[in-house]
Amino acid sequence: MTDIAISSYSFHRLVKSGEVRLEDTPRLARECGADAIEIATGGTLGPALDEAMAARLADAADAADVAIVGFALAADLLDEAGGVDDAAVQEVIAQVRAAASIGVDRVRHDAAWRGANDDCSDEAWDAALWPLTKACRTIATAGAASGVRTSIENHGLFLAAAWRVQQLLEQVQHPNFGVTLDLGNLLWAPQDIVESTRSLAPHAVTVHVKDFKSGSSDPAAWPTYPGGPKVLPVALGAGDLPLPAQIDAILDADVSPLWVAEFEGPHGDVRAEAKRSFEWLRKQLG
Repeated sequence: MTDIAISSYSFHRLVKSGEVRLEDTPRLARECGADAIEIATGGTLGPALDEAMAARLADAADAADVAIVGFALAADLLDEAGGVDDAAVQEVIAQVRAAASIGVDRVRHDAAWRGANDDCSDEAWDAALWPLTKACRTIATAGAASGVRTSIENHGLFLAAAWRVQQLLEQVQHPNFGVTLDLGNLLWAPQDIVESTRSLAPHAVTVHVKDFKSGSSDPAAWPTYPGGPKVLPVALGAGDLPLPAQIDAILDADVSPLWVAEFEGPHGDVRAEAKRSFEWLRKQLG
């Protein structure tokens, strides 16, 4: 049976408002019909994962009869000079071990984070590739020792382009290292969405499925790449992404990733829209 989970990030509006705690998200996942959840934390989503937090989340998941099947962690593995940030690498490794302490065997971490005002050029990418390779390989090796598969995500402007993600994967060349393929984040670079999905599909450990309305004038719409369209996050199936074709491209790759439904829209009832998104993905995957 296909593994389908819902991301705790689907409930981020409720967590940020203080209406619920992160520890409540397994229960909310169960209310959506899911029996598995990926937990996203760190950065703007809360404190970094440690063993105490992992234990609290494990207890909450057990109470809800929901399995924690992965963690998504915030990270930036480059220092201000563009080299490896050893402290950041060690922080990710500590979080990987915290995940392992409750039996979770899949962790996605960010690689590098740069904003619209930073240098995201191909020249900057070329300079960053080797330090990122070393950092990701170190984390993958430590993950293997803990029984945790590690991956990076096509996330943010610097790693939105599928060819950059693929180049990093090929440079790291570690059997414990793959990609969390986010179908919506491909919008943050000028590229063919379906072909970019197809190019990364063979490396997919996890697939994040979310949807956007493109070219939106809604005040809550997000900018993509410089000169690109603004997009509004919506429930799965309510946007403009070619999600069925993207899903087919991954299925054609004959891999068995964890599928994760994400709802991050600023409008609508969070619980209802998250449930709608999960049910849409479950129907698509049969």
